[in-house]
Amino acid sequence: MPASRYLWLTALLAAAAAAPAAQEAFVLTPLTAERVIVARGGYFPKMVIRPDGELICTFKNGSPHAGKSGRASLARSKDGGRTWSPPVTVLDFPDADDSLDAVGELADGTLIFGAVSYTWTGEKLTDAGFHADTYVLFSRDDGKQWSKPVKVNTAPFTWAYPYGRIVRLDDGTLLLSGFGGYLPKGPEDSRAGLEKMQKAGERPAKPESQRGNFCFVVRSKDGGKTWGDPAILGQYYNEVTMMPLKDGSLMAVIRSDEGGHLATTFSKDKGHSWSKPEKITADAEHPGDLQRLADGRILLSYGVRNRPYGVQAMFSRDEGRSWDKDRKVMLAWDGDHGDLGYPISIQRKDGRIVTAYYIVYGDPVFHDPKEGVVNAFTKAIIWQLPD
Repeated sequence: MPASRYLWLTALLAAAAAAPAAQEAFVLTPLTAERVIVARGGYFPKMVIRPDGELICTFKNGSPHAGKSGRASLARSKDGGRTWSPPVTVLDFPDADDSLDAVGELADGTLIFGAVSYTWTGEKLTDAGFHADTYVLFSRDDGKQWSKPVKVNTAPFTWAYPYGRIVRLDDGTLLLSGFGGYLPKGPEDSRAGLEKMQKAGERPAKPESQRGNFCFVVRSKDGGKTWGDPAILGQYYNEVTMMPLKDGSLMAVIRSDEGGHLATTFSKDKGHSWSKPEKITADAEHPGDLQRLADGRILLSYGVRNRPYGVQAMFSRDEGRSWDKDRKVMLAWDGDHGDLGYPISIQRKDGRIVTAYYIVYGDPVFHDPKEGVVNAFTKAIIWQLPD
C-alpha cells in the first residue's frame, strides 16, 4: 500500500529529535487510513455528525488568517468523510472577518453554532479599531438553513471569540466556551509586550486584572436565546474546548498565550469554578479537541507546530487525569511550517475516526480574490484506532 495510506503510531518522536542524548528506540506500527480534501482555502474546521451519519464541517474561507473577505462556510459528507460537497456560505458580515468556531446540539436535534465576527481599521489586521463579537446561529434542518445570528453577552469582556464544543448539561443548560479580553487591545495584552513596555519605562494602560487573554465560559438556560453568568478558566490562555466527564464534572483543554502549550483544567460545580491549569503538551502543540470514544477513552487531538509539523493525538483512560504520551498517534506530518492544525475529531458508527484540520503549503500565502487562499486546505483523515 502507498505510504499515504498509513498513519504511524509513534512515541514522543519530536521530543527525541530535540534531545540527542536520549537513547530511546521506537516501534512504528502502520494504521490504515484515507486522506481527503474537504475544501480548498479552508481554515479552522469544526465538525459534527448527524444521526444518519452525515458529517457537517465548517471552516473559515475567503481570506488568509485575518482578512475582511473572510466568511464562515460549511461542506457536507454523506459517505463518512470520503467526499465533500462544495462550500456554502453561512455567515458573511460586510467589512469583517467571520468564522464558525464552536459547535453544539440541542436536545431536540437543533444545531447551534458559535460564530465570531471581527474587524479593525484599515485592511491589514491591527489593534487600531479592533473589536470582535460572538454570535450563535441555529438550524433545525441539519444545517441547510440557518437563523439570523444572535449576539452573545460576553460581559465583562469587551471582545470575545467562541471556541470549541458547546456542552449541554443534564438539566439542559448550555455552556459556550471562548476567549476574549478588554478593549482597547494593546502591547500589555501579551507578556512579551508588557515586558517591552516596562523596559522602556512605559506604564500599562490596563490594570493587571484586565491584561492578556482570558478563557471563559458563559451559560444559557433558555436554549441559547440569552447568555450570561461568566466564569474564567484561566488568564493568559485562549482557545479552549470542554467536555463532560463520567462523574458529572467537566474538563477543558486550554492553550497558553506564552509558549502555546495545552493545559487541562477541571470543574466540579458545572463550570462555575475551575482548577489550576496543568500543562500536558510541549510548547507549540495546540489547540486541542476532546472526543469521547465508544470504548470509554478520551481522545485528544491537537496541532503540532514543531517538527515534524502536523497533527497528533493521544488517549486518556482515567478521565483526563493522565495521558498515554508513550503511544501517541501521528496523524499528519507533512507541513512545511507551523501554519496548520486546529483538528477536530468525530467517531463514526463503524468505530473509525474522522479528524479534520487545516494546512497551508508553501510560504508566502497565495490569495486569489475569487478562490481565497489557494495553498490552504481543510483536510480530513479517516483512520482506525490502534488496538
